[in-house]
Amino acid sequence: MEQIPPHIRQQLARLAQIEQMLINVVTRRQQWEAELREIEHAIDEISKLPQGAVVYKSVSNLLFRVERDKALSELNERKETVELHIKTLQRQESLLRRQLEELRKRVSEEMSKLQGGGSVAEKS
Repeated sequence: MEQIPPHIRQQLARLAQIEQMLINVVTRRQQWEAELREIEHAIDEISKLPQGAVVYKSVSNLLFRVERDKALSELNERKETVELHIKTLQRQESLLRRQLEELRKRVSEEMSKLQGGGSVAEKS
């Protein structure tokens, strides 16, 4: 088999880099989504409580008594923040997937040309 030209090796390295970036973004998105599910569950449970019910908020190793409405307000604010993180990561994920697809296609075409005996011009 012929040796792979340097520009294709560079593209393959970039491909691996984009794949790793995508894995990292997907992992972070999944972590934020897990936190969002926990927040939504807490909101659902607290919403079922009557006005004036005792609610405790965990901060580090301590529990603090808070008003039900204040706890709901804090959870809803946190939910908005988490949703923004998720949307940002979804956009990054989409962009990386497009870049990955385009680069895979380009590398595949160039490798096909090499295997077909065609000349692949050096790209800078």
